[in-house]
Amino acid sequence: MEGSDFILVVDSSVEEQVEELAMYLDNLEANTDKNVLALCREYLASENVKEVLNLFLTRLPLLAQAPEKELEPILAVFINLIQESAAFEDHVSKFCQALEQIADQNNNLTPAILSVLSILFNTAVKERQHARLSILTSVVTLTTRYSLFSTLAPNLKYFPDWLKEAGVSVSDHRAFNIFVSKAIQSYDDEQSFAFLLEAVKMDNSTADEAVRELVQRAVNSPKYFFFDDIVTLPPVQQLEQSTLQLLGILSGGMTDDYVSWVAENHAHCQHQKFDEDAIARKMKLLTIASLATQAPNNTLSYGDVAKSLKIDENEVELWIIDVIRAGLVEGRMSQLTKTLSIHRSSYRVFGKHEWVALHEKLAKWGSSLRYMLQVMEQPLSSFTIASSKKGNRDGSAVTASE
Repeated sequence: MEGSDFILVVDSSVEEQVEELAMYLDNLEANTDKNVLALCREYLASENVKEVLNLFLTRLPLLAQAPEKELEPILAVFINLIQESAAFEDHVSKFCQALEQIADQNNNLTPAILSVLSILFNTAVKERQHARLSILTSVVTLTTRYSLFSTLAPNLKYFPDWLKEAGVSVSDHRAFNIFVSKAIQSYDDEQSFAFLLEAVKMDNSTADEAVRELVQRAVNSPKYFFFDDIVTLPPVQQLEQSTLQLLGILSGGMTDDYVSWVAENHAHCQHQKFDEDAIARKMKLLTIASLATQAPNNTLSYGDVAKSLKIDENEVELWIIDVIRAGLVEGRMSQLTKTLSIHRSSYRVFGKHEWVALHEKLAKWGSSLRYMLQVMEQPLSSFTIASSKKGNRDGSAVTASE
């Protein structure tokens, strides 16, 4: 599915196209009335093309019985017919509904229908916003309903630009993002979350169900660890104080903070569908990450981890393995010294203190590089002098022999 200019050429008159499509529909075995052609001729005689199109839209589901190889060419005829329709966007919406009905009756035709939708999308004028919304909605519906997400996935990144080009309103764009988020969640949770996050960013006025779902998914997710981009959103700031306290703990608190909070907010967790066990596990990983950023000489002892997590020291290595797998910390464990040598750690909140620490690390790194450069330059200069002296001696020896 490409977002490019596309011209559909059908080399015949409107009357010929209408007759071709009408005859095809009448010849389908499922069409017992066999009156499409007669009705079309009647409408054309009174120059009522709108009624012709409306008639086709009611009969298009009959194409569920059509061979796959014939479906795209015959539907291309209808696409050409509606191009000059005064009610183009309404006809596109109903056409998309008819295509979904065809797929529901015969899902083997879904790939061909998606190809037809691609043609329709590329022939639709970009400024026809509701047409684009209808087409993309059907594409998302069909690909997710019939396990063809791999067809949809490469195009998701283009959705914002396509809707922006069409001038889709903020409210419609937001509703579409929420729809996409729900549709693709079982296929790609990360992309689904991204669409929901963008939807929430589009409306600062109220903390609606989408905002609550965003927070719930972020809090419960085993892969979501950094909450700065959520906590600062105006609609999130309108949530109840208990939820904001939890988000604050997840942003920069420690395990003890969460234990204290959950003891007072158990009912709130149940009401908001917050998974207490999942959050407790996440807080332990985040606590280790914070300890790693604060560790002197980049060395974290098992004892400090055990103390902060309120666990036995024998369990520490398993938690360190988990925090490394989560990508929050990189390092090497030593069973001999019972320490973690930290190579990299993730800051959960990057404020003034973190900038100062980063400046100190960079200054130390720069000093080390300058020292290494001096060490490397010294032997090179010595080698140059020694080589020069050796060359002079060799030259003298040659001259003497001559």
